[in-house]
Amino acid sequence: MNKFLNLILGTTDLPTYFAGLFFALIGLAFFYKRKLSKRNKVSRNTPYRFDLKFFTQDNLVELVFSIMAIFLALRFCVEYAGVKLTMFYALGIGLGLPNVISYLYSVQGKARK
Repeated sequence: MNKFLNLILGTTDLPTYFAGLFFALIGLAFFYKRKLSKRNKVSRNTPYRFDLKFFTQDNLVELVFSIMAIFLALRFCVEYAGVKLTMFYALGIGLGLPNVISYLYSVQGKARK
């Protein structure tokens, strides 16, 4: 079991991962706060007031893939990026990675047109 955890977590210990994940989720919350502030409140397709159920249904796939990408970025930060997992790095991952994912989806969408 220890070998499995070492393969999943790499050289970073579990408390550091959870703290990094916490800060990355804070960054993700800032990303979605900005996204919510740009929404069209008068559209017939969205509620005028914030509705958590609608937000979850509308963004579930993006949220799940963002969280998976955050985990991967935290896990492979030493091997890929060559940086030690810090809380500032994790916050930056949470703020920036959803933008990168959205950009990649837009590039993919343009390629199909």
